Parts: sequence; C-alpha cells; structure tokens
Amino acid sequence: MTGDMTSDMTVDMTGDMTGDMITAPTPGRQRRTYAPRVPAAQRRTQLLDAALRLVVTRGHNAVTMDAVAEQVGVTKPVIYGQFASRGELLAALLRREQEAALLQLRAVLPDSAGQRLAEAPGELLAQVLAEFLEAVRDAPDRWRCIVMPMPDMPIQFHTAREQARTMVLARAETIAHLVLDSLGGPAGLDPEIVAHSLVALFEMAARLVLTDPAHFNPDRFATAIRAAIGLTRPV
Repeated sequence: MTGDMTSDMTVDMTGDMTGDMITAPTPGRQRRTYAPRVPAAQRRTQLLDAALRLVVTRGHNAVTMDAVAEQVGVTKPVIYGQFASRGELLAALLRREQEAALLQLRAVLPDSAGQRLAEAPGELLAQVLAEFLEAVRDAPDRWRCIVMPMPDMPIQFHTAREQARTMVLARAETIAHLVLDSLGGPAGLDPEIVAHSLVALFEMAARLVLTDPAHFNPDRFATAIRAAIGLTRPV
C-alpha cells in the first residue's frame, strides 16, 4: 500500500473500495458521508464523469486523485482500485470521450446521402446540423472539451481533437462536392473552402448552443442554413 492509501477501509466483494473509515465516534464531530457501494463498472463511470466535470469547470490541471475523490464522495483508495495513476485516469477519459464523440459524429454524417443532397441539399444539411446540435446538448461536457478553447489541454487531448476534426473535414468536403454539383457548380465555390466553412459553422453553432442555450437552439440554425442554401439554388 502506498502512503496515499489508508489502511483502515472496507472492501466489498466486487473489488470496489468504499473508503469508509473505521474510527471511533468523536463527540461533537460529524462523521463524513461517503458515497454508497456500487458495482466496479458503475464506480468507474462515476469517476470518469467526475474527472470530465473537473476538466470542464476547472481545467485539466485540476484533475487530481484528491479532487475526483471529493467530487464522487469516496476516498482515494477507491480511485486507485480503478486507475493506477492520474495519467491512467486521464487516458481512460480521453478514450471514452473520443469514442463517444466519433460515434455521435458518424451517426449524423451518413456515408451515403448523394441522392438526398442532389434533391434537397438545404434540407439535408439543416437536418445534419440540427441532429449534431442535439448531440451536443445531450453531452455538453464532452463537447465543451472539443469545441471550446482549453489552454491547459494535454497534447494527447489536443491530438485526439485534431484527428476527429480531420475526419469531419474529409466528410464535409465530400458533402460539399455533392452540394455544389446539385447546385450546378456556382463559379468560385471551392469545395475545400466550403468544407472548412461548414465545419467552422458547426463548431460556432455548438459553442453558441453550449454557452447560450436559451437564445440559440438547433432549430434556429437549421432554419438559417435552409435559407442560405436556398439563396444559392438556380431559379
């Protein structure tokens, strides 16, 4: 056992340490309340959720074993029962959020939508944007880490964010080619520039939905993009 771990603690049969100290009651002193015992997998999720909340509210540097323990209401040995170190905890958080974000993106960026883009590009793009923004609202902490500036972001998190952005840009350029073809290829509209503009629009919309959800909602953006595409369609 390390110096961080207290020897007087109870351990349940699932391997999840509760951290309840065995101490004699002290008159006039209120005993600390700890989180109830839960299965190990559920505890792992709680710890990662707490780490994500700390990243969003206080920055990556604020994610320490002590801070996560306080957030969840457990002792540090509970965390060490799941993660050997702070680095392992952050790596697990990165993997979880990256995988979940990519699943959300792939769900709203279908691989085959050529016919729908040709027939109604404005409607399809509006639907994709609205669905993306609903995904952002469903997991706001995740998307704050992706679209909001984070000065103390570790290089691994920055690399993962850029990898996801590269994937989205590639898909956006494919969509841009299809949209421009359906519009008769207006002169001067470069598919690569259009793709970067679309990604920037999605990121800006996500930031506004996260920071001012009462004023900016997915429907407003969907309506605006329908109107914008309509302006470029041949009469």
